[in-house]
Amino acid sequence: MDHLFNINFKRLALWWVPTFRRKSITLNYLWCLLFPLEAMYIDFLRKRKQNLIKMNYNYQKYSVQKRLNDAFDPIERRIKIVKAVQYEGVYLYTEAEDNPQYSKTKWLYDDSNPIYLRTEAELYSEYDFIVEIPNTAINPLQLKAEIDFYILQSKQYQIVII
Repeated sequence: MDHLFNINFKRLALWWVPTFRRKSITLNYLWCLLFPLEAMYIDFLRKRKQNLIKMNYNYQKYSVQKRLNDAFDPIERRIKIVKAVQYEGVYLYTEAEDNPQYSKTKWLYDDSNPIYLRTEAELYSEYDFIVEIPNTAINPLQLKAEIDFYILQSKQYQIVII
């Protein structure tokens, strides 16, 4: 399939010019005309290579993490994607289930303020996942663009430097 994209424009021009017109001045003139076409062709091959790389990845966590490491930290591979909720909530009972006459609420101290195991912010997050990156010279705009290309539009994320 790659042989379809191997085009030598100078050779094509040489083949299409009749033999009696193949003088150095004519060929040099033709190659000057072909120079912008060759520049566009090289740009096309670069874009094609980038698109083929992008097609190898999808929106899944490990696929995006592999792509980010390939692009921004290929040697040490320190970029990680972790879930945003660090703690799972433990269901004990709701306030409505607590009987005011026979209260199930037990206080550690005589204060009327409860002590919570986890805050609500630790149990729920506005983000779906967190991207942990090392403290190196990673361009945050390029990183954000790369993540936005692969993840679903409905997903929210946060970039954290570790």
